[in-house]
Amino acid sequence: MNHKMVNYVFALCTLAMFAVPTFARADNSDGSGNGNNRCPVGLVSGMTLDQEFGPGASMITHCVEKRHDVKSMFTINRFCGDATKSNADCTGPYALGNMKNVIDDYEITAGMKQGRDYQLIAVVYGGGGLMLLKGNKFESQVKDLMAKGVKFYFCQNTARGFIKAGLLPNFSTSGMPASSGLIDGVEYVTAGVTAVLDHEARGWNNINP
Repeated sequence: MNHKMVNYVFALCTLAMFAVPTFARADNSDGSGNGNNRCPVGLVSGMTLDQEFGPGASMITHCVEKRHDVKSMFTINRFCGDATKSNADCTGPYALGNMKNVIDDYEITAGMKQGRDYQLIAVVYGGGGLMLLKGNKFESQVKDLMAKGVKFYFCQNTARGFIKAGLLPNFSTSGMPASSGLIDGVEYVTAGVTAVLDHEARGWNNINP
């Protein structure tokens, strides 16, 4: 193998090393897991990892690398976070807490920014649509996520069912658009399942808790 070929192979191997996704290990140089600019940049609980989970916790904590153009989509097709409870008895919103945890990990722990480093959306259909109605018990949590940059997309097939059930206004009889019964800022997709498939085809990671 000549000298030029050796240099070429070396260059390819070097590029391959950087192409492999990795997890960052929390640096424990000061006992806090906060000794470098990788992970964690910030502390979600206000305590260092060793303070919260015990000595040495930072050395065995693996964190996501700070990245760009991360596109994540939550599929929300249930209302209640506890499958054993009825919607009336539900106290835990399905998926909304998971979305907040993702934002905290990206924003606080990894120092990533919504819109610059990552995007987070929710495609909502079926029973999950109850979460987007004005006046529902989780409306404030949905609004908090929207304020953080999360976009919520509501399935029009589900909306048709809600109109028939009297959960949304019927425009043909009331003159009020169905969207007037939704939390302000919610947008439509024509069908929830195909919207999920379409986003996946365009490189979005699908999370269905």
